[in-house]
Amino acid sequence: MSNRLLSILSASLFIFQGLSAQDDKKDPRLMLGFNAGANFSRTSNSDTFPANFTKRNRLGIALGLNGMYDISSNAGIAFGANFVQKGYKLNNDTLAANPDITRKFWSLNVPLGLHFRQQFNAQNFITEKFGIVANFNFRGDSAFFVNDERRTAFRINEYSARNFYPMFYLGFAMGGTSENNNRYEFGITYTQSLSNDATLQVSHSEGLKKQFPLNYRGGFLHIGFSYYFNLSNFKKSSGYFY
Repeated sequence: MSNRLLSILSASLFIFQGLSAQDDKKDPRLMLGFNAGANFSRTSNSDTFPANFTKRNRLGIALGLNGMYDISSNAGIAFGANFVQKGYKLNNDTLAANPDITRKFWSLNVPLGLHFRQQFNAQNFITEKFGIVANFNFRGDSAFFVNDERRTAFRINEYSARNFYPMFYLGFAMGGTSENNNRYEFGITYTQSLSNDATLQVSHSEGLKKQFPLNYRGGFLHIGFSYYFNLSNFKKSSGYFY
């Protein structure tokens, strides 16, 4: 799996270098920047979910580097490499103390997609975006978690289905352009996997004798901020050093 991830990153780097190698007489279309934000993730629905348990949204963070190559005045190819904190939260509503188990782990997301822009005016725009993501989780093949180590009322056994898998994303953003043609966006993006991330076995009640299964697909809702630097600004300023 690590070899696959390295192959994807190497191919992406080769493509990005090719995109940036443009005629100096033209303004470059390539923009590079950063993004940061919060994401919400949880387990999938289950028909065997007991009435005294509820699944909750788990809040995590995401940050990384991103880029945009404009193929026209209102469309571009987006790419990046993001560290995303994912997971889930399960709550036992009958417990007064330590009623939940919160699971979190880091993953590396490498997205590639198309973004379309519609201008409100010369500075402001809205963006619709979609694409695919290569996801790699930083975690073991199995683990277990309890709500309380001394007085365990329920336990989750987690079994990884796969740590490397494809995902897709859909999103919407509002943004603007600065005086020096840098670009910023505030947006919402939903990312979902094309396969199962992990299976969970929840044990509860006296002696942990009762059990029910859950699935975790690895999807999340992201609310964040992106900023893109116009690389032509750096090329123009380089003339001062000659």
